[in-house]
Amino acid sequence: MRKNNKEIIERSHKRSKEYGIEKGRITSKKILTGIELEKKLKKDHDLIEIASAYLDELNDFLKGSGFIIILTDEEGCILKVTGDDNVVAEAEKTSIFKGAYMDEQSIGTNAMGTSLSEDSPVQITAKEHFISAYHKWTCSAAPIHDANGKIIGTINLTGASSLVHPHTLGLVVSAVNAVENKLDFLNTQKELFDSNQFAFAMMNSLSYGVFAIDLNDDIHWVNDMACRSLNIRRMDLINRPFQSIFKNWQPAKNAVLKEQSFTDEEGEFSIPGQSEKYVFTVLPIKNKENDVFGFLLMFREFHKMINIVNKYSGIQARFTFNDVVANSAKMKEVIKYAKKISNSPSTILITGESGTGKEVLAQSIHFASERKNNSFVAINCGALPDSLIESELFGYDPGAFTGAKRSGNPGKFELADKGTLFLDEIGEMPIDMQVRLLRTLQDGAVTRIGGTKDIPVDVRIITATNKNPEEEIAKGRFRMDLFYRLNVIRIHIPPLRERREDIEVLIRYFLKKKSYKLKKPIPELNPELMKSLIEYEWPGNVRELENAVEKIVLLEGNISENDVFFGYKQPETIKNRTVTNIRSVLPLMSLEEMEKNAIVNALSEFSNNISSAAKILGISRNTFYMKMKKYGIPN
Repeated sequence: MRKNNKEIIERSHKRSKEYGIEKGRITSKKILTGIELEKKLKKDHDLIEIASAYLDELNDFLKGSGFIIILTDEEGCILKVTGDDNVVAEAEKTSIFKGAYMDEQSIGTNAMGTSLSEDSPVQITAKEHFISAYHKWTCSAAPIHDANGKIIGTINLTGASSLVHPHTLGLVVSAVNAVENKLDFLNTQKELFDSNQFAFAMMNSLSYGVFAIDLNDDIHWVNDMACRSLNIRRMDLINRPFQSIFKNWQPAKNAVLKEQSFTDEEGEFSIPGQSEKYVFTVLPIKNKENDVFGFLLMFREFHKMINIVNKYSGIQARFTFNDVVANSAKMKEVIKYAKKISNSPSTILITGESGTGKEVLAQSIHFASERKNNSFVAINCGALPDSLIESELFGYDPGAFTGAKRSGNPGKFELADKGTLFLDEIGEMPIDMQVRLLRTLQDGAVTRIGGTKDIPVDVRIITATNKNPEEEIAKGRFRMDLFYRLNVIRIHIPPLRERREDIEVLIRYFLKKKSYKLKKPIPELNPELMKSLIEYEWPGNVRELENAVEKIVLLEGNISENDVFFGYKQPETIKNRTVTNIRSVLPLMSLEEMEKNAIVNALSEFSNNISSAAKILGISRNTFYMKMKKYGIPN
């Protein structure tokens, strides 16, 4: 859409003043002559040659009208002037001749320079020019763009100011369009001329392998990356039947011919000495009649694809030890020990109450290890139904079960290959899955659901639980052999109430972080509120503290103590309550009714604080959520 002419001129006058242009000057600040001008004309030879045909045609149309036609380059340097001789001679008196610069920094507001600055057609007449010497002219100019949209020059019509007419600008725009169309045409011709060499060069620069296959299934062409990946010479592949090196070619080809997708399918080449797994995509090559006359097959190493997917899907560690805020001796000791064992390949078991920052510590350990450039994959073992956890961990082959993807799916172990797998809430994992996990850890390989092939994986395991593992073993809910396998390195994160020295420094940290996130000023906390925050028990630990600080920042510090603690401050009487205390007030009823009412009452007692309600009932947050969903209790 064309810009407003008046606003363009106003902006240009403002720039001209900033450039320090003298209104009384006549000559341009910059004029090329001699060798410098010859170099400029040689550089822009193609533009001059293409544009001249249209400028001469326009000149024939305007002959005797009192106008001259000017061509400039992208800097505003005049490359050509043509038109009525008397007007050309008059224009030269105001430095309008070949080699003179007409940009705004040289002569202020004028059609040529201003159209370059604004990248827009513009008409400037009489006193709209910044320099008084140009007040006698009316000028209409429009920028010329190349095929990529870059400005490469301008075309301008200049005449006496009394000849001003809006149609003049239309003539200029039409001439520019003709020149741009010619440039596009020549560019297309050049592209077609170079297309084969360009295609080969482009394909050879790709970071994945490419085969071009004809309708007879013979290899027509193969790029350099494919040859390197398969360690085979191009001459040994050209005209060879593709089926001889890729057994799944016919199903892939048939799928494409039926206009079905064959994208990111797993497979292998049947080449001696090749055991790498690849991801394949097949696309049809069509002519202008939309008939298929060949195929492009692209492939990439499976593990490289996994790394790319993990990188852009957020399966990467975000936290380092610099993000672990601590002032207490207990936490400093935890951090010191965690740093010391970070680069060990041994499995780690992190224990601590919910919200103490177990995953932050796990990510920090990953980031401090040699695996930091590979995936950090986390899975919450307590958040997934028993029926899904196996496929999430170990993946599945095509057709393994109803609803499975046609191409199969890698599990978290494969996604974490060469990196770290963080198994959160490991104490919630079903016993049968514990058996399979133990076998995977011992063998260093996984077998997908529905599959028979062992897939080697190199994964560093970090686990976490908010339960006491020894008590879980005693209750028969956790296997002792798996515990010994996971408990090679044990790290315990103390709850916030046992390291109150960290509370104030965490508050300051979260105030700054949340203020930036919410685009709010950092509020100043009054001493009474700070004292209450430090003395509070924080049953939800760092997670609860972070949420409380976010609420303080959101309300810009205008908040009462009760509002900070989500409607209650945990008194001693509530701290010591048990499930029995809550149930004692309930009438005789079924177990399900009793369970539902216990959840409702716990939520009421703790003002809908899930962590506290779950803790008082002796169940995990995830179990609490599942039971809320079961009984239709709103959150």
